[in-house]
Amino acid sequence: MSDLNVNGSPNELDDIKRMFSDYQKKSQTQGSKRKSREEILAKYFVPRKTKETFRILPPKPGRKRIEEAFFHVVPTLTAGGKKRHGTVIYCPAHNDPKVPKMGLDGKPVTDQNGNPVLVPAPCPLCAKHKKILATQDQSIKGIKKEKMNETQLAINEKNKKIFAEANGWEAKKFYILRGIDRGVEKDGVKFWRFKHNYKNQGTLDKLLPVLEQYTATQKADYASATDGTDLSILMTDSEFNGHVYKAISAILFNGKSPLHGDSIMARSWLEDDITWRDIFKPKQAPGMPPYEFLEAVANGTNPYWDDIDQNNKHWVFPGRPDLEEAANTRNRNLDADSEEDFEQASDLDEEYPRVTISNITESKVGTYQDDVVNVGAAALAATPNTVQSPEPQQDVSDDAPGSGDYEDLPF
Repeated sequence: MSDLNVNGSPNELDDIKRMFSDYQKKSQTQGSKRKSREEILAKYFVPRKTKETFRILPPKPGRKRIEEAFFHVVPTLTAGGKKRHGTVIYCPAHNDPKVPKMGLDGKPVTDQNGNPVLVPAPCPLCAKHKKILATQDQSIKGIKKEKMNETQLAINEKNKKIFAEANGWEAKKFYILRGIDRGVEKDGVKFWRFKHNYKNQGTLDKLLPVLEQYTATQKADYASATDGTDLSILMTDSEFNGHVYKAISAILFNGKSPLHGDSIMARSWLEDDITWRDIFKPKQAPGMPPYEFLEAVANGTNPYWDDIDQNNKHWVFPGRPDLEEAANTRNRNLDADSEEDFEQASDLDEEYPRVTISNITESKVGTYQDDVVNVGAAALAATPNTVQSPEPQQDVSDDAPGSGDYEDLPF
């Protein structure tokens, strides 16, 4: 781009506007690329301190103020092959768009009008829930407990145990709020996720009356960028089944306040397009897509990242030695011919054809004989067990790079 004169010609001003537009587009594109484990963790809002302060952001166009999503809370294998209870896992059946139902002939099933019949996306964990539930004895269905004989009462007790086991695999409803953690504003937009409570004693049941009271008394939108409010979340220690955990004792609203004193910072938060789907993603592992990962979880054989021995960190795939070997020997392919993310200097962009190369002819171009390929091969040979950097989707084991849900989350 040529230097702008004092007044600036129309063409030069157009170039400047285009520069700003291009920067914004590139920033959005680069921001949507795969996030590191630390970057993902920074997007979780998990109240832990005695007092936390959270500011709810206004919803993005077309989205709800309080969004609902579904996750399974199930046991998984973790480092050392230990079983960990309460791992939160994305449910495709409840969160993904419905898919065409397939007939026995392998073709989509249609209704009487020829439209495809849609069903929830397949989920092995939902399937396990239904399979276990189907083992209940139906012979006592419709019989009141007080009218059951001893045999029927025994069946009823067995059915209750089956129901409890099945319930452990059922997808659970969660609520998700988009906002700012006042304690760590540098992290930008965060997501506060908490479970639905069927006894009406959960986080949402404590939060909604506070938001309603603010709206009624302050005559303002609690999420407004100008007249909204910060929420003070008071935490306390609680005990359940011998375990001490943090629980919300109260939620209070403060007075009206702007989202941020710096309008540029406030606008950056408001315009950030990140959603909960960018953070709470389906789990998977190297060479194992999300559906197969869920199958492995259902079978109690999910892959995991084992870092107990700091000198021998590696993936473990119970029952799948083929995938385990591949996951632990994958290397960067230095000979890859992909151009998808290959960037070039801006002056070579077709949109800005400012550079011409006129002093080079075919006769002047020789064959470059540097041993760059051999250098690359030597580097790989020196580190034969180097794990390839993760794919764009999440390679997930609880403590592996790129994890989705982590053991330090109290869910």
